Amino acid sequence: MVAAIVAARENIALIRAWALGRALADLRSDIQVRYAIERAFIAIDAAFDDIPPELVAEHGLPVRLVAGFRNALAHTYEDILDERVILTIREDLPALDAQLATLLEIVREAQPTGG
Repeated sequence: MVAAIVAARENIALIRAWALGRALADLRSDIQVRYAIERAFIAIDAAFDDIPPELVAEHGLPVRLVAGFRNALAHTYEDILDERVILTIREDLPALDAQLATLLEIVREAQPTGG
C-alpha cells in the first residue's frame, strides 16, 4: 500500500513537472508530453486500486473522479477537453497530492518498526 501511495505521488509530480510553464497551446502541440501526462494519469488510477477501500473512504480520496478522468483519457482521447486536463493539473492535483502525503504519513506511522 505504501508503494501505491508513493507511485501515485510520483506520477502527480511528473505530470506537474511536465506541464509546468506550458500554455494550453503548448500541450496541444507537444504530442510526447501530452501522451506522457495521459499515461501518468492512468498510472495514478492504477495505484489507487492498491489502496484499501476503507482508507479511501476514511480519507476522502476522490477515486471515482480519478477513475472517471482516466476513463475519459483512455477511451475518448479526441473528445477530452484540453482545458479540463489543464484545470485538473493546476487545481486538482495539488490537493490530491496533499491528501496522499497525509495518508502516507499516517500509514507509515502505523507500520510496526523493526527491532
